[in-house]
Amino acid sequence: MACGIRSTCSSGMPYSSRNASRPDVRAIPWMLWTICKNRNSLLYAEVQESTLLLAHIALEESTLWNELNKVEQGGNQYLHDLGAPEKWAPPAPGLVKCNMHANWRNDRYLTRGAWITRDHRGEVGMHARDALLPSPDQLSAEMNCLLWVLRSLRDLRLEEVSVVIAFEVESRGSNKVAIEIAKSVLRDRRLQSYLALDGPSWLHDLIQAEVTFVNS
Repeated sequence: MACGIRSTCSSGMPYSSRNASRPDVRAIPWMLWTICKNRNSLLYAEVQESTLLLAHIALEESTLWNELNKVEQGGNQYLHDLGAPEKWAPPAPGLVKCNMHANWRNDRYLTRGAWITRDHRGEVGMHARDALLPSPDQLSAEMNCLLWVLRSLRDLRLEEVSVVIAFEVESRGSNKVAIEIAKSVLRDRRLQSYLALDGPSWLHDLIQAEVTFVNS
C-alpha cells in the first residue's frame, strides 16, 4: 500500500489465541491502511477525515473481511490459513524490506522499538532501536512504533520501502531479527536512540542463516 512516499505496510502485531478474535486486533491492517490514506489526503488534497470515522470504517471493513474468510471446522470457526512464512522472506527486486517490532510489557514500562532494512538479496542496509514512551496497551505501542519507523525512513529519504511487522501475513518466525533487537533495549540497558549501518554484530549468525535460507 502506498503511504506517503511509496512505503508499504504489511500488517500487524504478535497475538495469541486469547486475543486473536478481538475486533480491534483483527482491524490493525485496516487501521494502518486508513492512516496511510488519510495522511496522503492531508498532504496532497488538504482533506482530513474525523479520527472516529476512520476507526469506524477500519473496524467495519475488517469485520466484513474476517467474516468472509472464516471456515467451519469441527463446529468452530477459523480463519483461512494465509500462508504466513515462518522464515524471513525477501522483498521484490528494487524494494527494501523494513522489519519492525514493538516490545511492550505494560503501561508502566518503556516500549522497546526496533527496525532493520534488507534488500532482495538479504543484505542489511541499516538498523535502529529506541526506548519509546510507555503505551497503555500493545496496539498503542505498535502504532507509536510504526510512526517512529515511518519518520525515521522519511528522514533517511528511503523511498521504496515495505514496512513489515508480525501478524497473519508475517509470522514471528519471519521477524526474529527485529524482535531480538527490540528485546535488547531493556535487557542490555540500551536506552539511547541508536541508528547504524549494517546489522548488529551479535546477530550476525542469525542474519546470515536467514540469507542462506533465502538463497538456498
